[in-house]
Amino acid sequence: MGFTIFALFFGLLVLICFLLTIYMFLRLVIALSAGKEVPKWMYNIGQGFQGRIHIDYDDITESAALKAVLLFILVYTLANIACIGIIYYNTNNFMLSLYNCLKYQLGIAVLSLIFYHLIQLISTLISNHKNKIFRLYSASNAVIAGLFISLFTLTLFISMTGFPEKPVVVQIDKSDIVIGETKVAKLLSDGFYFLEKDADSEIVNKRVDHFYYGELLELFRDDKSYGFVSVTPTLKDSDKLKNCTITYYRIPADSEVLSEVKFNNTDLSKLSIDDFRERDLTDIFSLHPIEYEEVRNDISFTLKIQPSDYVIWKRYSVEADFNSLYKPDKYSVRAQHTIWE
Repeated sequence: MGFTIFALFFGLLVLICFLLTIYMFLRLVIALSAGKEVPKWMYNIGQGFQGRIHIDYDDITESAALKAVLLFILVYTLANIACIGIIYYNTNNFMLSLYNCLKYQLGIAVLSLIFYHLIQLISTLISNHKNKIFRLYSASNAVIAGLFISLFTLTLFISMTGFPEKPVVVQIDKSDIVIGETKVAKLLSDGFYFLEKDADSEIVNKRVDHFYYGELLELFRDDKSYGFVSVTPTLKDSDKLKNCTITYYRIPADSEVLSEVKFNNTDLSKLSIDDFRERDLTDIFSLHPIEYEEVRNDISFTLKIQPSDYVIWKRYSVEADFNSLYKPDKYSVRAQHTIWE
């Protein structure tokens, strides 16, 4: 839970940086409209945002300062469009292109600054040729600094939290279990039950495991076992069974009801080890995650969806295990999040 709180505060910091940048931009626009100067603190920020070569920016509020900001925003926007376009051309996946572009924001900001200064240099040469005074404004540099810092923190935030992914759905006959979201109350209303547990039974999450949260219970309907589920109090250490979230599902491969169970519409009873050896796990389960990782060995196969730290967005895993004779042993789906650890 502590990591989640830290990540949320860091996300709030990113938002504050962007809001401060927008505020400085609006102060520049308002100052120009009123024929006034921007606040002195903006000049100080602009003077403080320096590279290796120190530049004495002009503490003057002129329309050219706004044009300089708009120029940088234009260069930055075109750089993002180019980045998304190149990645999309290679992947044909817009969401993947957007996610990768978000991860590259710091690099895009640096490249934008380089091209922006090149344009400024060319403009200087042209202005000098025409005997015009060319100025570099601290007010415009303050806005650019704000945007640069905002993009720097955004890049750190994305690298820390990853990208939200769609949860994996387990279909049992006509009932859908969205792992990490579905409440036990829905299973109970669909006719499922647990031995020696009722809707008001107290469930405790001891927070001693990174994989199994709450209690692992066997799931029944019509006197048949439909595997096992982890029932987890959502935002506290204990809760009534009906209020708990399903965070894990597992079914033995020799279950008599295996043909009634599907992972994301994939019939588990029709799978063999050859499928897992010869095909991508994403194709087997018809999943299209933005970011994922496949872990394979001789008799165990795991698809991790959203492999970054699960401090904001949940991580989902689909697992298939086989025995020493290469026959199916068990299939499982889990959701992980620090709020349950």
